[in-house]
Amino acid sequence: MSIHLLGGGWADDESRWTGRFVDEARERAGGPPTIAVVLWAETEAEGASWHDDYRDELGKLGAGEVRIVQLTAERTLLPTDLGGADGIFVGGGLTPGYHAAVMPAADTIRGLVSTGVPYAGFSAGAMIAGDVALLGGWRIGGVPVTQQASGEGLDEVALDAGLGLVDLVVDVHVAQYGNLGRVVAIASAGLADRLVGIDENTSLIVGPGGLEVAGDGNVWTAALDGDRVSVGVLAASGGASEAGGA
Repeated sequence: MSIHLLGGGWADDESRWTGRFVDEARERAGGPPTIAVVLWAETEAEGASWHDDYRDELGKLGAGEVRIVQLTAERTLLPTDLGGADGIFVGGGLTPGYHAAVMPAADTIRGLVSTGVPYAGFSAGAMIAGDVALLGGWRIGGVPVTQQASGEGLDEVALDAGLGLVDLVVDVHVAQYGNLGRVVAIASAGLADRLVGIDENTSLIVGPGGLEVAGDGNVWTAALDGDRVSVGVLAASGGASEAGGA
């Protein structure tokens, strides 16, 4: 089974990216799968406003039971929340909030994934999936590297220990929010070795066969190469190209 890193965004037909995750969960279940959907919000009432959307979207893609686990600052993820799940879907919202609430169950998530339970991270859920999580921030050393709205309430770019599912630092909403500059700047500053930035309505699928891109957009890669940053593009067709140095 695979790790599905989704760059965010909503669309009428998500079968080509989110649907791949549901298909793997169905394969594991041998029928309509039980999906544990982990969401974070400042209050339970705020989170509840999104529950039907997640249920409807995953249901259309073939999920059986969609079990919502609503987290808040006072309610963190418990290992028992994930019992019996054929797939784990961690949703989007404020990334620092997700990180604080999901990391207490990181060992459980890694253990389930190691037994073949597929993981999907949507936006924030993708950003916390790596060995190192990108929590947000829009400046490095006081210099702007993306729009302030992408900072998620943080000023300086902040990295912390992540779920440990992939050896990548992940950014999202890249083409739509102009976050490629943050991806490149993190690499240039030597804050991380390998980074990917995922467009909306696009997934980076990390599986036994390597990396695959599905959906409408691109996945951008960045790595420090001497005193330059090498930037590449992985397209949904599976092709890759070198975009030069920065």
